[in-house]
Amino acid sequence: MRRVFCFMICAALLGCGGGESSPSDPTPHRTVRVDWLGHESFIFRSSLGTKIITNPYESSATGMSFPENLQPDIVLVSNERAEANNINAFDNSPTVFRGAVGIGSNSATGIRIRGIPTDQKTSPGDVAEANLVFVWQLDGIRFCFAGNLENVLSAPEVLQIGIVDVLFLPVGTPRGLTNAERETIVRQLRPQVIVPMGRSSAISQWLRGISRLHRLQGSSVLFSRESLPPEPTVLVFDSARR
Repeated sequence: MRRVFCFMICAALLGCGGGESSPSDPTPHRTVRVDWLGHESFIFRSSLGTKIITNPYESSATGMSFPENLQPDIVLVSNERAEANNINAFDNSPTVFRGAVGIGSNSATGIRIRGIPTDQKTSPGDVAEANLVFVWQLDGIRFCFAGNLENVLSAPEVLQIGIVDVLFLPVGTPRGLTNAERETIVRQLRPQVIVPMGRSSAISQWLRGISRLHRLQGSSVLFSRESLPPEPTVLVFDSARR
């Protein structure tokens, strides 16, 4: 049985508060469940059951089997590489945001999603290497999925992204970010939680010297608005699927 960890536990371990609801609490905390599916693919489940999947991958492109029988409401594709654009993996008809359709402010199943095209290190016009950063909110938590981001953000890009609570940041991708550039992006967006995406070796190298770190012992975690740490904390999923 898959183990699900609540980030409230992480916050308590780090001295950031958290804990169980008391009988005097007017309403229970709403939570978002995030499951890591492998590579840069995650499924986000809101407290109402809405499901968002990022970058579904072709098994042949990653060496990993993409999970079957998933029926997301929304699919976000940040780039047109085979490890990110497998929209045929689903037997339902989710709303898909990709390419030109994903740029700007969009809405699906009552959720507003903004797609921000970013400058890349590749040559202009290379559609497969283009990148969209997606930003959306679930249960009061603002998520930012940076996709295959290769440069620090420009001032207009930072303005479009806005406030970020949980940032999914690429590590170790081809022509990707340097450690210094990642640190700059974290300063630009000031997230409370940073989730690195990439190979275990690349992530391990980036994590050297980071003091606020929590390693999950599985591929699932629960986030609530009340449990987010007050200072930037890196959250690392179990590396079994990398």
